[in-house]
Amino acid sequence: MGRSFRTEGIILKNFRFGEIHKGVTLLSPEHGILHATAYGAYSAKGKLSNITNPLCAGTFFLYRDPVKDSVKITDLDCREFFEGIRAAIVKFFTASVWLETVIKTFGGDALEVFSLLSGSLRILDTCKEDVSPRLLVQFLWRYLLLSGAAPDTDACAGCGAAAASGGLAYKRGVAGFFCPACAGSGGAEQPLSLTAGALAYLRYSKNTSLEKAAGASVDEASFASLKKALLFLIEDLAGSPLNSIRTGAGLL
Repeated sequence: MGRSFRTEGIILKNFRFGEIHKGVTLLSPEHGILHATAYGAYSAKGKLSNITNPLCAGTFFLYRDPVKDSVKITDLDCREFFEGIRAAIVKFFTASVWLETVIKTFGGDALEVFSLLSGSLRILDTCKEDVSPRLLVQFLWRYLLLSGAAPDTDACAGCGAAAASGGLAYKRGVAGFFCPACAGSGGAEQPLSLTAGALAYLRYSKNTSLEKAAGASVDEASFASLKKALLFLIEDLAGSPLNSIRTGAGLL
């Protein structure tokens, strides 16, 4: 990689650096997570001020300083702002969970994660708001599959027995889905029941486009438990609670 380079990217997070500079965390399909500085972006006349916020995406022109081991953004061709997400609170919190998930757990194939995130954001940006919960589940499940942390939906992680018609269960903090017998052994927390319909929905998702899977139906009670389980699984993967999940409680 030369000192000056470019990459496609999506901004995941930013923060104040000094009085007028902005630290930017972005996801690149080539380089994974990059930390860069947009100098002067918090000043009134900063050319990068309005295009270096989370959910801005496009081509980043970057300069790597080998002495300081730092990267600065020299320019940005921002082509996507995802205004539809910013304008709807449920969509915004859904996207916030995705961005924080990537920041706190990234470690897989950068191109695959970038494709999943960018594709999910584009669908979320234009879909009806009531589709957001299914898109949330779809992103989290596909992300878990990419990370290798997705539980087996066909058999109990404890005894290996095939999933019965009654489904499986999820125990907080324990990898895998379990049959009722294994789920009931040990631990004070009540396991979450995952119905056969919820598990079938996850299996269906593996070989179906994101948009089509988000439009598939699953009964309300089964979906509620599934969504809760996946949010817990993502926090287990991160090793700590996600602020976006806590802040968005009641909306997600």
